[in-house]
Amino acid sequence: MKSPYHITILVSSWTAYGRGIIEGIWQYAQRHGPWLLSLDPAEPDGRRRLPIGSVGDGIIAAIHTPQLAEQLAEAGVPVVGISGTLMPGVDFPRVQSDPDAVVRLAVEHLRGKGLRQIAFCGEPHRPFAEYWTEAFRRVMSESDAELLIYAPRRRLSQKTPKDTHHREMRHWLEQLPKPVGVIGWATSICRHVAMSCTESGMQVPDEVAIIALETEDLLGRVIYPPISGVDIPVEEIGYRAASLLDQCLKGEPLTERQILLQPLGVTSRQSTDVLMVDDSIVGEVLRYIRDNATEGIDVSNILKAIPVARRTLERRFHAFLGRTPAQEIRRVKLEAVRELLRTTSMTLPQIAEACGFNYVEHMIPPFKDAYQCTPAVYRKRVISRPR
Repeated sequence: MKSPYHITILVSSWTAYGRGIIEGIWQYAQRHGPWLLSLDPAEPDGRRRLPIGSVGDGIIAAIHTPQLAEQLAEAGVPVVGISGTLMPGVDFPRVQSDPDAVVRLAVEHLRGKGLRQIAFCGEPHRPFAEYWTEAFRRVMSESDAELLIYAPRRRLSQKTPKDTHHREMRHWLEQLPKPVGVIGWATSICRHVAMSCTESGMQVPDEVAIIALETEDLLGRVIYPPISGVDIPVEEIGYRAASLLDQCLKGEPLTERQILLQPLGVTSRQSTDVLMVDDSIVGEVLRYIRDNATEGIDVSNILKAIPVARRTLERRFHAFLGRTPAQEIRRVKLEAVRELLRTTSMTLPQIAEACGFNYVEHMIPPFKDAYQCTPAVYRKRVISRPR
């Protein structure tokens, strides 16, 4: 029997995001090991450093600081990163979620609620998360919407008192146009947004709808109101990172040095349970689509149910949502497909029929266009371990 590889994992285990990645690494080790996995906890200040002594045969790490990147470069063993943070001069192979796709899904979720103003809340004092802010900039540049990004009036740091952080957050939120959707890069920052709204008397979700760029099962539910989040394929990130590391350990050439994985969907909770449209016709059409999209409707059905000229509807609808009624019907139908793929064992033909597609062949191409994979591949990713 071959000697097991000793693998050091530098990934936070106190979040669902980190635990999911560790789970994916463990699943790979179970199938392709034996591997001895060593979890190294973070320092009290949240930073990570290489453990004292042996680092083993290879490392999988969330690399958030230049100091850790330098230590890893000098470790003398293969390293695979699982963070989107880019460090000058560092070129480890890495696996991550596609930041633009994740942000775009959050933006589409909020726009689907009729929200025209969308803001992004990062943590400027944590540079490693800046790539999410840059992704927001790129996604919002696709439209003429105003760019709303959290920028505190004073320089903040980890040592800044919490009440100062809250005061800066409240001031920013109070200045935002209402109603507004706020995207937080993590569930923890969304918690601060929700608390700041409560302290300032702003209603969530009626005035401020909140969504995180991750889904935390426990933390996201115990916050009031419960926080919506984008579903990241965290286990697949861990699994694919372990696969890359295994190739490095065996001296095999890497066919990919950077792997970007698509988000799986949105877990919608109370923090975005709102429909904000100040155009009565558009609001009525959105409700009609939401209630009837899976019945196989098209725009002609809308025009029969709601007395409005087609050209007027198209113009007003596009002004509010940036897409046509037909595109919104398709989006709602495909979201229903994803939900059934995640939560049921229905066959693809059954799902197609339930979601308003005449034939399964009519469902697969638009699904693939929207989510960069077929329904069968999507289901495999979300209900089974990566293989």
